Amino acid sequence: MKVLADYHHHDLWESLELLCARLGWTLYRPIGMDWFEQGYWNHERKWHGDAIARQYLQIWETDEVDGLRPYRRLDASHGRRYKLLSLDAARDIRPDIVLSTLAHNHEGFHRFAQEVGAKFGLQIGNVRFGEQDMAEDRWDLADFGLVSGYMPAPVSKPHVVYHQEFSLEDFRPAPPPRGERFRVSSFVQCYPESPTWPAWVETASLSPDLDWRCYGAYGAAPLDEWAAGNIDRCAAVGDEMRASDVAWHAKAWSDGYGYVIHTWHSVGRPMFGIRDYYKDQMGGALWLEGVTAFDIASRSHDEVIGILRRLRDDDDFHLRTCEASATRFREVVNFDEEEQQIRRMFEAVL
Repeated sequence: MKVLADYHHHDLWESLELLCARLGWTLYRPIGMDWFEQGYWNHERKWHGDAIARQYLQIWETDEVDGLRPYRRLDASHGRRYKLLSLDAARDIRPDIVLSTLAHNHEGFHRFAQEVGAKFGLQIGNVRFGEQDMAEDRWDLADFGLVSGYMPAPVSKPHVVYHQEFSLEDFRPAPPPRGERFRVSSFVQCYPESPTWPAWVETASLSPDLDWRCYGAYGAAPLDEWAAGNIDRCAAVGDEMRASDVAWHAKAWSDGYGYVIHTWHSVGRPMFGIRDYYKDQMGGALWLEGVTAFDIASRSHDEVIGILRRLRDDDDFHLRTCEASATRFREVVNFDEEEQQIRRMFEAVL
C-alpha cells in the first residue's frame, strides 16, 4: 500500500512512519508549491497566504532525487529519510490511501484522493476537540479516521482511537540518576510569553538548591539562567529525560495528543504539571495524583518545593514514583494492541 499524507509535525510523522512499517506500507509526503497553487494544500491559506505552505512544501537544495522521483530528505531528528512526491509524481504513483492531518487540507486532499482513486482518511490528534475543531473536521468526506484524542461527540465513520507511536527504545525506563544536584527538567516551558511561565520562574527562584533546566529553543526571547539548550535528535530527548530526576510539564495551552507527557511517563519520571488540563485528554489516564504526577495548580509554591525536596531526600519515595510512572504508561499504552485494532479497521475499509 502507498500512503500519501500531509506533513506538519515531525513526531506525528514519525508515528505514521512506525505505523506504516508495522503494516508493510510506504509513506510519502507532498513537496512543491504546485500542491498549494492548485488548491490541494490550504492550511492557514486564509490568514497567511502561501507562507505556511512554503514552510512545508518548498524544495530544498539538499533534497536528493531518487531517479526522477521521489525526492528524499533527511529527518535528522529521527534518523530516517522522508519520501517526498511532487504533484505530478503523486499522480503517477497513484497512492492507495490519502491522509489529511490538518483540517484546512481535508477538502483538497479528498479531491486529490478522488482523482487518483484512493481511499481518503483523517488523522486527528493535534487538537483539543473544541467546537471549532469539530466543525472543521470533514468526517462527511472521510472513509476512515485515525484519532489521537477523546472526541466529545460520536462519529459514524470507521475510526480507531489510538496513541501515536514513538520508539520505546529511545524512551525506555531507567532508575533516576540521583546525582549531586536533584535535576528538574522541562521540555516545554521555553516560552516566557506562555501563561504558566511565571509558575516555573517563581518556583525555581525559590529553590536554588535544585537543578532547574529548561530545554528547547527560546526563539526571540532572551536566554535565562535555566536555558539548557536545544536538542536536535529525538533519541537525545530520551537521554536527557532519563538524566533528570523529575519532570516539569506545566502546560496549559495548545496540547493535542501530548507527546511530552507520554514520553516522560515512558521513561519513568514523576511529573509536576496542571492536572485539570489533562483530565479530558489522552494523557489524563497517565496522571495518578500523588503517585505518578503532582498538581501544581492546587498547591502553593512552598508545597510544590516541599514535594520536590522530599523526592530528593527520600530515595525510596523517589524510586517508587519513577517506577509507578513507567508502569502506568505500560498499563495505558499498548502499541501492539492498537496495531491490531487499526488492521481490523483497514480490513473493513479497504
